[in-house]
Amino acid sequence: MKEHEFDVRMTPAARDALRPGEALVLDWHRMAVCCAGAGEASLYAMKEEGARKRKGLVRLKGEAPIYAARAIFPHLAGRPVVLDSKKTLGFRRFVSDLPGDFGLRAVMGRLPEQTAR
Repeated sequence: MKEHEFDVRMTPAARDALRPGEALVLDWHRMAVCCAGAGEASLYAMKEEGARKRKGLVRLKGEAPIYAARAIFPHLAGRPVVLDSKKTLGFRRFVSDLPGDFGLRAVMGRLPEQTAR
C-alpha cells in the first residue's frame, strides 16, 4: 500500500448488519478550534441517500457502501482499516480495528509503529 492511500474493508458481519439503503460512515469530529486536525473518529450507519448529499463525505472506492469524512483522510493514510459489526443486547453497533484513542494519537503523531507510515 502506498503511503498516501488507505484501504477500508467491511467484514461479512458488517455487510449483513447494514439495512437496505444504508451505508457506513467513518466520520471525523473536530474537537478543538485551535488545532485544525484535532478530533475523534466515529463509525455509524446512515441512509446512503443522506450520506451522498452531505458535504465533507466521500464515497470510498469498492462495492461496499462506505463513506469517509475528508478530514479523516490524512490520519488514515497508509493504513488498512477493517470495519465490523457486533450485537450487544440485541442492538447492532459498528466497530473498527482503529485504536480506541485513535483521534488523539493521530493528531499527536503517536500511532503504534505497525500502523504509522
